[in-house]
Amino acid sequence: MKALVAIAGIVALDQASKALALKILEPGRPVELIDGVLRLTLTWNDGGAFGLFQGFGGVIAVLAALVSFAIIGLLLWGPPQRRSMTIGLVCIAGGALGNLTDRFMRGAVIDFLELRWHDLSWPIFNLADTAIVMGTGFVLFALVILERRSAREPQ
Repeated sequence: MKALVAIAGIVALDQASKALALKILEPGRPVELIDGVLRLTLTWNDGGAFGLFQGFGGVIAVLAALVSFAIIGLLLWGPPQRRSMTIGLVCIAGGALGNLTDRFMRGAVIDFLELRWHDLSWPIFNLADTAIVMGTGFVLFALVILERRSAREPQ
């Protein structure tokens, strides 16, 4: 049950940040937060991560829903998970559901965070994307730990 509350918390934070971005930002008018490093730039993404697969929003929404519900099922009814695996799965599901909420409510995902370094710019993202990336890192960490432990155990 804690996992569901955490997933809902991630979705709520993501949606609140997007509502604020929609309220204070104008498309095409970036706001510098840290000069040359971080700015807020309002965009809509109807594709996948980093703007890939534009025009496939419906397919991406179905895949995100399936992955989210599979993760929730695993958390609720699957075998006990390592803490790092649970945190990772919660972050991935929360982020996917946050972006899925945008697709259903707005027809596209709201992105607004832009990292820059001189003339280089990372694709614009949001808090849900951050949760997904962090969650993936936690899952990979848990898998590496499990692999190392199983390699040390006698066969």
